[in-house]
Amino acid sequence: MAFTEQEKLTIEIIDKQLDAYNNRDIEAFAATYHDDVEIHVFPGGLQYQGKDELIKRYGAKFSSLVYLNATSLHRIVNGSYLIDKERACSASETPENIETDVVVIASYQVEDGLIKRVCFMRD
Repeated sequence: MAFTEQEKLTIEIIDKQLDAYNNRDIEAFAATYHDDVEIHVFPGGLQYQGKDELIKRYGAKFSSLVYLNATSLHRIVNGSYLIDKERACSASETPENIETDVVVIASYQVEDGLIKRVCFMRD
């Protein structure tokens, strides 16, 4: 199946975001998001909004961990929407000592080439 140009752009920005996350690079990570990004958690709703808050939260996470790795296990893309089933692992002492290993569904909406909304769902 061939992707549309919009779908290619959507995939590209999400892949950049995942790479920056895995590299714990807060500047590259934040650069993939809209200034007024919305982060939602299902079923709780909006958790926070804005790139400054995103930088504050993820910056603290990135600096407190020595290892982060998120991988897309399954992906669906439709225009400016992308849904990933992602596995995320992290460690605070050594990369070999994984402390957190979770599977989440992440639903992304891309607008103007940047991530505008994210909704996380997990058991």
